[in-house]
Amino acid sequence: MSTPSAASTVPLPEGVALETVHGVDAVVVDTPAARAVVHLDGAHLTSWAPTGEADLLWLSPDSAYGPREAIRGGIPLVGPWFGPGRDGAMQVKHGWLRTITWELAAASADGEDVVLELVTPQDAVKLTGRAVFRIGRELSVDLTLTAGATPLEVEAALHTYLAVGDVRRIALEGLESADYLDNTRGLAADVLGPGPMRLTGSTDRIVDAAGEVVVTDEALGRRLVSSPRGTAKTIVWNPWDELVTSMGDIPDDAWPEFVCVEPAVAKDRFVSLRPGAAHTIGVTYRIER
Repeated sequence: MSTPSAASTVPLPEGVALETVHGVDAVVVDTPAARAVVHLDGAHLTSWAPTGEADLLWLSPDSAYGPREAIRGGIPLVGPWFGPGRDGAMQVKHGWLRTITWELAAASADGEDVVLELVTPQDAVKLTGRAVFRIGRELSVDLTLTAGATPLEVEAALHTYLAVGDVRRIALEGLESADYLDNTRGLAADVLGPGPMRLTGSTDRIVDAAGEVVVTDEALGRRLVSSPRGTAKTIVWNPWDELVTSMGDIPDDAWPEFVCVEPAVAKDRFVSLRPGAAHTIGVTYRIER
């Protein structure tokens, strides 16, 4: 087992260790309250399981790992743009936050919780990032983006892959009657129905809603509660069998195992930052039976 030199000087509380996971550097949390894994590449949380529960997050068995690779699954940090950007001109999808190596800045215990703080490297000057993970019986993730010396228009998202028993048997509450853009139909404007949202095919919807979303998972007999803050949109995504075959890092038969429910500031709800200004998006998750 090796430890990353840049992080080895940070004092670690009991239950926290620097380890090599999938061949790359990660912070592993193993306490009486929960177990979690945060990779330094992308400040990417790939696992959180409160004691006695299966993992909240789905992680592709075919994911790539390492410098400049985008891990498939867990909670990718998306920014400073979403998708190809608002004008569609960005060649790197979802920005660079998820493909750089972050630095572990602090690790502490707070009651039964562990709090980890990761920051972008020193050479990130136009925009800097700070990610804080509070890991316990609930999970909280907060991403703060701060502009450098010039103004910026920022999009950001927490691209969470929630593990489900069968995406065809879940219901999403909290998005009822909301306006949305359908990215499977060229960002066509539409309105969700008055009842819980159910997925019946390839889904990529940018929903004009920022409240709590509850995913009722009939197959696993649990409810996943997502409570966002500092956001304006909720993206719901699953490739279905229609698109998964074009994705080399997801097995063709794995699409029923997850749904992405992503708190975001994106499209027309981007954030304008003056020099030195910051914006934080965050979410808290809990699992209910």
